[in-house]
Amino acid sequence: MRHRLAFAALFIAIALVWMPACPAAEADAIHVGAASATINPKEGTFLAGYQHNRRSTGVHDDLHAKAVVFWDGTTAVGLVVLDSISVQYDTTNAIRDKAAQAVTKIPLPPERVLVQAIHTHCAPDTIGIYGADVMHTGRDPAYMAMLIETAAQQVVRAVDALGPARIAWAETECTGWAVNDSEPGVVDHSVTILQCLDPQGKSIATLTNFACHPTVLDGDTTLTGADWVGAFYKGMAGVPGEHLFLQGAVGGWIQPKTPERTFALAEQYGTDLAQKTVAALKNTKPLEGAKVRFANRRFQMPVPNPVFQMMAGQGLIPRAIGQTAETEVAWFSVGSAQFATHPAETAPAFSWKTEELMDSAPKFVLGLGLDHLGYIIKPEYFDRTDDIPHASYLTSMSPGREAGSAMMAALDAIIP
Repeated sequence: MRHRLAFAALFIAIALVWMPACPAAEADAIHVGAASATINPKEGTFLAGYQHNRRSTGVHDDLHAKAVVFWDGTTAVGLVVLDSISVQYDTTNAIRDKAAQAVTKIPLPPERVLVQAIHTHCAPDTIGIYGADVMHTGRDPAYMAMLIETAAQQVVRAVDALGPARIAWAETECTGWAVNDSEPGVVDHSVTILQCLDPQGKSIATLTNFACHPTVLDGDTTLTGADWVGAFYKGMAGVPGEHLFLQGAVGGWIQPKTPERTFALAEQYGTDLAQKTVAALKNTKPLEGAKVRFANRRFQMPVPNPVFQMMAGQGLIPRAIGQTAETEVAWFSVGSAQFATHPAETAPAFSWKTEELMDSAPKFVLGLGLDHLGYIIKPEYFDRTDDIPHASYLTSMSPGREAGSAMMAALDAIIP
């Protein structure tokens, strides 16, 4: 028995010596790390968002995979933002699994890695429906493998970069160019910002949440880029650290004004948001608390729309869809800051309903988060396809009239 106890003690001692070091945890302390890398495609890759057989001919501005990780000494959560049209659920889970397997310094289960797309239409087809024609997928397996690997590695790099931080937040508005093409005037102009600073006051990462399609550029554009979000990143270059644009609720139908479809106009809009964000950062408030909390729920989304079933049945999109499709919502908080995901392009009404479930500020709604099941719109769109502008198209690419209530029920179950 003594020999067994001595061996056990020796084994524990060796394990402690070789165990990867975790950042020291202190009461009411938060550690933050961030990283990014490019995810540009090769020329000839199918681009998403407009007509079929639209192929890239070069790069206008770099596409990125960006990650930020929050760690309170006990719980960690990672957020990945892709300059992409979409993140389908299979892609999310592949990134999660790779990241979780590669992270060794802190406990980071795969479900605590959240992935969001900004929805640029000048990026590769990560959905599968924009190939050479309606019968062939546009997803390039080689590009998808690179995207997944690169995104996962940014989580690893962010964990490696973890360091003590203080967090501040700010709110402002961006008006004048984001409009609702279906319901004029029903627009959320709010901009919510979270800034993570190191002990010397230098920015580690800045997260900016705003809702508007990056669709200044149209189907005639074949150069890849992040549309006006790329110009936003450029305009934020004077602020150190990583910059993550968190897309909001853009369904039903939040678009930029487009009197012209030019890079110059995209530059104007992105610069405008950057200037408003930089101005807001001069008047930040300290974030209350530092505890990280997380909850998620997988559920079956009702999908009576036969278009979705057809796309899955033909292998255009990589998932099983019958009368339902598995998807997920997640919620996490860092101190008083709360984040909730929407697995689609959602109408502003659902963003406001989600914020009503949160009892502290700042509040972030992440559209196209974890998944992209088309448009989640208000039920009346299905009854008024003739008099709500674009309702016919939006309903044709929606899971169905019950999608919003199913999503909100799942969120209500996990937001404390």
